[in-house]
Amino acid sequence: MMDVYLYPRVAPAGRLRFWLGVVGQRAPGQVRWKLDGAAVQAQALRPLVPAHLHGAKCSTGVFEIDKQVEPGGLYRVSATIDGESATAQVRAVPAEIPEDGWLRILLVSCYHRVEDHGYLARTIDGLPASQRPHFSILMGDQVYLDLPTLDNFPNDEAKLARKFEDQYRRNWTQRRGLRSVLSLAPSISAPDDHEYWNNFPHAATVIQNSWSSEGRQRWRRAAESLYDAFQVAAPAQRGDPMVVDVPPLSILILDQRSLRREDAASALTEEALVKVEEWVEDLRQKGFYGAVVTGQPLLDTAASPFEEKYVDRTLLNYGDYPRLVSSLLHLADAGRPVLLLTGDVHWGRVTRISEGGRDRFYEVICSPASLVTSVGADQVKTIGSAISALFGGERKRWPRHSDPRVPPDLFAGQALSPRKLVPGSPQTHKGDQVAILKLRRSAGALEMKVDYHELHDSPRPPKVFGPWLLRRQM
Repeated sequence: MMDVYLYPRVAPAGRLRFWLGVVGQRAPGQVRWKLDGAAVQAQALRPLVPAHLHGAKCSTGVFEIDKQVEPGGLYRVSATIDGESATAQVRAVPAEIPEDGWLRILLVSCYHRVEDHGYLARTIDGLPASQRPHFSILMGDQVYLDLPTLDNFPNDEAKLARKFEDQYRRNWTQRRGLRSVLSLAPSISAPDDHEYWNNFPHAATVIQNSWSSEGRQRWRRAAESLYDAFQVAAPAQRGDPMVVDVPPLSILILDQRSLRREDAASALTEEALVKVEEWVEDLRQKGFYGAVVTGQPLLDTAASPFEEKYVDRTLLNYGDYPRLVSSLLHLADAGRPVLLLTGDVHWGRVTRISEGGRDRFYEVICSPASLVTSVGADQVKTIGSAISALFGGERKRWPRHSDPRVPPDLFAGQALSPRKLVPGSPQTHKGDQVAILKLRRSAGALEMKVDYHELHDSPRPPKVFGPWLLRRQM
């Protein structure tokens, strides 16, 4: 018995790229491809290989087709292995942002499958054709490998790899999972800590395996193999910055988790930081707008020593934060506001960041798609809301979710001193959510809106933030 899964990935103009997964057969045969019913060759960017080296049940690979592919064109692609097939209908990423319509980008982060009641799939499947995204960005915590919280995880690399593979398989192949998102449109993803463990790469309070260096290394190797198998955007490698160009916009997706240093010297490698700086200079030359995807917000405060040890560090706790935000400010100084796209924090927020009346950044946060349980605290919040309702109070719609935080007074204050970048009053969204970022060209500028979709048994209409006009300002 074998099951085959085929999901589109974001690809450069003129190409189609796919993640291929085979479940139930350890040594699948040759893959035969068809494009709109005609046989075609596909290049293996990552060959179809077992997801890990400890008796994997899944084999995965990444393949690319570059024959007769027009930007924005609609194609039907099939992959057949040993008589079993999977088919995907995919629209290639547009060549540029249109003027007569919106470029739509689905933003998703923080998805805990166990807490989802099918609301994600129902929302995604219910999007009308006019609102479906051109591509999706998964911004971190696509899996929660370190849950359930009170589990006693095996301190054995092979057993961990098999456990993690099972979690990925469920998230990638089940309707109550990410299947609806992965099959809807080409996607690209970056990790955050739960692709490894909470507060990775540092020791975590409740994860006994992380208390020793040897335990962290065993867990890390097992998690890395599964991240490579299911998420890495081959031909890029884990930790590499990735670029998606839809002129006049260029999106930089950063992996600031996989290669973080335990001494907190950096969240990115030196090679990655150089690539960021090269990307900035390239956009300044081209006159493009820039967007940056990070697993955690750049508009934040540093975690306290207590939070560093028992909760999670923020990007401000790492030594390369000043260099990164200085590079991005250098791009904003070219006159075009930079978009900061992120998840992680379990609420939604859009914040305009200005300097001397000129727009420098727009931060867009979308989180979570399915809130993970905080053992103890969530039960208290839920019971408290129910008791309040019994005595005539209002039952909270999202009793477990935190209220969105007010931004700090300055963006990267010490790192960018003496510059004074001031966040304005944000627009916020609370609850389980996904967002669709919309952009279109307008009078030599970019117009932007963000639609927040509530994931709920009785969802309210999407909450629309904007529009904003991102224009050249000097």
